[in-house]
Amino acid sequence: MKYRTYILLVILIFFQSISVSYGGPPTSAIDAQVVRILATNKEPYYHKPWKSPNFETVAASGFFFKDKENFSGMKGLILTNAHAVAMAQSIRISNGREKRRYEVKLLGICNSADFAVLQIKPQELKAYEARNGKIVPLQLGDSDKLRVGDKVLGWGYPLGGERISKSEEGEISRIEVNRYTYSQEYWLMVQASLQQNHGNSGGPVLKNGKVVGLSFQGVSASDRINYFIPINLVKHLMGLLQNEELIPRWQYEAQAMFPRLKDYYQLGASQGGVLLNYVIPEGGPHKFGLRDNDIIFEIDGHEIDNFGDIFFEPLGQKIYFEEILNRKRVGDPLKVKVIREGKVLEIKGKVTKGLPKLVSKIFTRANYFVTGGIGFVELTYNCIKNLGRSGRSFEEKYLGEFPQKPYQKIVIISEIFPEYGLVETSPYLRRVEKINDTEVLNLEHLYDTIQGLKKKGKKKALLRLPGNIQLPLDLEKAGELDREIKQKYGILYMKTPGGFLK
Repeated sequence: MKYRTYILLVILIFFQSISVSYGGPPTSAIDAQVVRILATNKEPYYHKPWKSPNFETVAASGFFFKDKENFSGMKGLILTNAHAVAMAQSIRISNGREKRRYEVKLLGICNSADFAVLQIKPQELKAYEARNGKIVPLQLGDSDKLRVGDKVLGWGYPLGGERISKSEEGEISRIEVNRYTYSQEYWLMVQASLQQNHGNSGGPVLKNGKVVGLSFQGVSASDRINYFIPINLVKHLMGLLQNEELIPRWQYEAQAMFPRLKDYYQLGASQGGVLLNYVIPEGGPHKFGLRDNDIIFEIDGHEIDNFGDIFFEPLGQKIYFEEILNRKRVGDPLKVKVIREGKVLEIKGKVTKGLPKLVSKIFTRANYFVTGGIGFVELTYNCIKNLGRSGRSFEEKYLGEFPQKPYQKIVIISEIFPEYGLVETSPYLRRVEKINDTEVLNLEHLYDTIQGLKKKGKKKALLRLPGNIQLPLDLEKAGELDREIKQKYGILYMKTPGGFLK
């Protein structure tokens, strides 16, 4: 009997050691700590926001964690991806042990870096622990200690089954600053050869039993190229969930310094740096002191090479210099060295607030209004994707462009209603460049200009579109026409409810 007990003990220790080497606790614990996220999300028509939205159910993964600094004393916290819950009307969780679904609420969201914090409601938490045992939150590790070649493990609930799934141990192959698919923003990300599929998003990636990242996107052409958000980025931005304006969001156009360009600017062969082709007037970099044609060669004591990379000690490798900015908040100190007109300048100051992009990705309602039989929309990344093939011309012309003025946006005509009186409307579904002789800055500016003309008693206005196309707007009869269209097409709001968003 003692011998059998000894054998069982050895087997137990053996399996526990396997679980540690794979980066996490045994499955009997992890399948209650990692949960399936089921969100009913609103899917707006971004190119015609006055229409009623569709709804769809999104499945993702998440896990229990704790955060004493930002959510002191709060229990039942769950970390997941923003893209799973950003437009959620209801969110529930479940696990592979049972069929019951538990109601949770959204505490905060960081759309820019694609993560969100949920909390299971108190009564639901009691019921969850009664069925699954006391929740032991997963520990958050230090993703700055990750290195290329390290082994990591992912957990989640991919589509195709009810049980929790453990991806085969994968190897980190790349750590770099790159574009996040969901937000279209540039942040640090980690590439690993993890076997993960749809539904794994938001699940934890572990090394030595601690969370080092969140799964969030992959390459559709390959089943073993996946990416995760480093957990240190999440921890850095966790305190800004209610104030994302403290994220710098600097916009500038930078160019690598190839030999002929260095020769033109009379730089030595050993000198590094990147050329700022364009700095938005009154934008964050401009207010800090940077100008067009500055060559940045050092940032916070880190030398920048010809490709914009610095050697970053915490990661033990070269990384794009923007990572220095990404680890700061608006108001933090910053020191930059530039070459301007052949002279070396040192610019010291505090990180300044950036400006919105010309064509942004949005995560809430769209800016629009309908008047005089015409539907006007502020062009966004979402709008372009909604338009499909017809949005390609907008994508090619505007998506990569920078604003020439603060808060400049592209305003387009998305729909001309039959009541306007046009038989063929497609030639007019373009950008609105001017109203009369006034350049249109953004949608709010266009709306205010129209209202101002009405107050002055003006009966007509002329919209000017690319290609010298003109489109008259009947201000005198606009109110009557608006009421007819609103009733006939069941439009609830003829302009963005709650006011236009910046």
